[in-house]
Formats: sequence, structure tokens, C-alpha cells
Amino acid sequence: MQGAITRRARALAFTAFSALACAWTGSALAQQGGADRNALVPHQVAEGVFLMQNPTGSGNAGFVITSDGVLVFDADVRNADQTLAFIRKQTDKKVRYVVISHAAGDHATGVWHYREDKPTFIATRRQMRDMYMQEKQQFDERKAQGRPEQNPYARAEFVTPDLGFEGALTLQFGDVTFQLTEEGHGHSTSDVTMFVPQKRVFFMGDLLNTEIHPGQSESAGVIFANVTGWVSSLDRVLARNLAVDTYIPGHGPVHLGRGVADLEEQKRYFLTMRDRVSRRMAQGDDLAKIQKDFQPPEEFARYSRKERMNNFLNLFFHQNIERGF
Repeated sequence: MQGAITRRARALAFTAFSALACAWTGSALAQQGGADRNALVPHQVAEGVFLMQNPTGSGNAGFVITSDGVLVFDADVRNADQTLAFIRKQTDKKVRYVVISHAAGDHATGVWHYREDKPTFIATRRQMRDMYMQEKQQFDERKAQGRPEQNPYARAEFVTPDLGFEGALTLQFGDVTFQLTEEGHGHSTSDVTMFVPQKRVFFMGDLLNTEIHPGQSESAGVIFANVTGWVSSLDRVLARNLAVDTYIPGHGPVHLGRGVADLEEQKRYFLTMRDRVSRRMAQGDDLAKIQKDFQPPEEFARYSRKERMNNFLNLFFHQNIERGF
């Protein structure tokens, strides 16, 4: 009986939170004068763990509240202020750490918004290099353009990481353990995941996209994604067989409790799509023809952002050639 009461109490609490989140989001959009492509919608994933989802398919962010403060995972200069505002509604604790999944602008440029809390900004050494060599150039270009959609850049400053690591880093922060792993070259040159064992959640960054065609990770005209490496990264995460209820995506909605099925679907996407491109190449079709009439398999036909598919068809085509097709 006690367990049933507890489950019911949790369900009621989650329902109340969802209503609050919807009200908060509606209020934020109203203040901004209608629909906003940079708007974030909060979702509670576990106790003290939140996903800030961009419903248009741009980058997600997340945060975890511990007994000693808050850790933020990913920050976009265009909307990290929304994440901070929502954190302030949840806790009076300061943001002490910001971790990025990779160096792209929609995940790595928003640390400036947390400047009042003076967090430690953590990245891998490869991510630091990419930020200095590519992302800062793109940030400065957008800052100088002066267009209305670039206003978030005009107001902000480019912030570089305080701490760089290689391979792995375990952070004991308050009552929560954070296991950061540099997965290698997949979506970007250095994709970082974050396992939070006490919460049974795993932040995947852009190695996981749910219900959306993935992006190819571009910054200042440089394309980073490597399909073979991406699949290998997914395989390594799957092989760990961790106690995870929910894998949190870098793009798309979170699927509470779906576990590794999300990772398996992402891997299946790449293998199936690459196989179809390979078959078209075997028939003598060039890239232009493949891009013109390519249709995704039925399982992935429902995915949003189909305009991103051509970029990956280009990657599949040329990386097949690199593999000796």
C-alpha cells in the first residue's frame, strides 16, 4: 500500500510539474512576442534532473541539482538565459559547473549567461581546440552581422573553458557523481557523454537524436561528423550495459524509461540509411541524383527536419568512397 501511495504521489507531483512547465513556457513565449525558434521547454527526467528541450529541433540543454549546487550540460548563447531562469525557479543554489557535449555553437557558446555564478567550464582538450579554431570565428562573425536574429551574440562574450581533460573525468559534486567520457570522433571531433549513476540517466549530447534527422556538426564552414565513428561511439556506450533508465538526447524529445532502445534506433538509422546510399551508388547513381529522390525507410519517415537529410546523404556518399566502396 505504501508503495502504491508513493507512486501515486510521484505521479501527481510530475503532473503538477508538467502543468507548471507548460505555463512557464507559455509565459516566456508571450514575453518574447510569440513563437520563438530558440524557446526551451522544460521536462523533468528524474529527481533533480531536467532537460530543456528546443521543440524546433535545435540544441537541447540539461541540468542536475545537487546538494552543493547545479551542474549544467550544454549551453547555447541564444537560449541559455532561459535555462538559468528556470534553474532559479527550482533552486537557490548556484551553477557551479558547465559541461559541454561538443564545441558547436548550439551547445558550447552560452556559458556567458552563467557569469554571475562563476562556474567552472569543463571541456575536452580537443573541444577547446575546436572552440579556438572554428567556433570563435563563427561567434565573432555572427556578433558583427548586426541582424536581429543575432542579437544574443551581440550582447554576449565568447567564453573559453577553464578545465580541459582527455579520455574521462569523474566529478563528485555534492551527493551526485558525474562520469564524463570522451567518446571519440563521431558527431564531432570530441563527443562527451555524461552518466549520472544515482539518477539512472545518461546525457548523450548529439550522439543521440530522437525523432529528428541528425545534423552533421558544422562550425565556420568546417564539417566534423564521421558516420563510422558515430556508430562506434554508440556501440561503446551500449557495451557498457549501464543501469540507465533514460538516455537524454542532444536534439529531439526525451523518452522517459525507454533505455537503450533509443540508442539502438539511432544506430539502426545510420546503418540503414548508409546501406541505401550504398545500393544507389552500386547502381551508378551520383550524389545529385541520390539527394534529388531519396526517400528514408518507413521507420524514419516520421522524423522531423528533413532538410538536414541532404547533408548526411553527402556524408554517406563520400565516406563510403573513403571506406573503399
